[in-house]
Amino acid sequence: MRKRWTRRRKQQLFGMTMIVPAALLLCITIVTPLFRSIYASFLDDSLLSEDHAWNGFQNYITLLSSSEFYHSLRVTLLYVICVVGIELILGTILALLLHSQIRFRSFFRSIMLIPWAIPTIVSAVIFLVIYNGDYGVLNQILMTTGISDHKLNALNDLTLALPAVMGVAIWRQTPLMAIMILAGLQNIPASLYEAATIDGAGARSSFFHITLPSLKPVLANVALLMTVNNFQMFTLFYTLTNGGPVGATKSLAILTYETAFEQYDLGLGAAIGVIWMILLLLFSIPLYRMAHASREG
Repeated sequence: MRKRWTRRRKQQLFGMTMIVPAALLLCITIVTPLFRSIYASFLDDSLLSEDHAWNGFQNYITLLSSSEFYHSLRVTLLYVICVVGIELILGTILALLLHSQIRFRSFFRSIMLIPWAIPTIVSAVIFLVIYNGDYGVLNQILMTTGISDHKLNALNDLTLALPAVMGVAIWRQTPLMAIMILAGLQNIPASLYEAATIDGAGARSSFFHITLPSLKPVLANVALLMTVNNFQMFTLFYTLTNGGPVGATKSLAILTYETAFEQYDLGLGAAIGVIWMILLLLFSIPLYRMAHASREG
């Protein structure tokens, strides 16, 4: 028994030794910066001053009384809700098509991930050309088909700028969502559909009573993944519009960047980041619980 106990302790110590480097890396790259940011959010921390005095909740009071913060929050929430919602619908439709017996199904599956494989900044630059008001492909299509009789500059239009950014995100991210949903579809037992067919259920009934309930944990997981990804989206906004025109696309990511690195107010920028993190948790926890409950059910 003593030898077994000693061997077990050795195995546990060996396992802990293997975990230590990864744990240290995690602390250095994530945990330490996180707590440093939370601490900085309670400081009057400016690059223009050497005095980093403790100011309590003043940064948060300043933010919660700022109309610019609420505007950025509204832009971010609208962007996330619209993008994730549309991606869920389009991703499910694409996954169902790729799961059906269509011609060249393997070819379409193989090229599906090309938009997602393109780096975000490269996608943004491509759409800068597409959206260009003088020589953009979008204007050529609209004017050739007669949809519009004048050139549009979507990224400089107050009403079109945010939908234009959403369009790029949807184009790039929907394929990944479709592939993940397709994987969920392939895990649904065929016997369920066979039993439903024997009972006289049609395609519509099978979809709402078998496919959707079976996909619920997958849909919750991909929605969680895309919510986190889009909540912290910075590259598209910065490259396409930099928060313009006139702040129409100024998300929390852009506001944080401007506050911390253009106005040099690191304390206020850290406070935005903390509120941003709390909001992300409020969005993510229900989705995580939904996925976990569905998996247990």
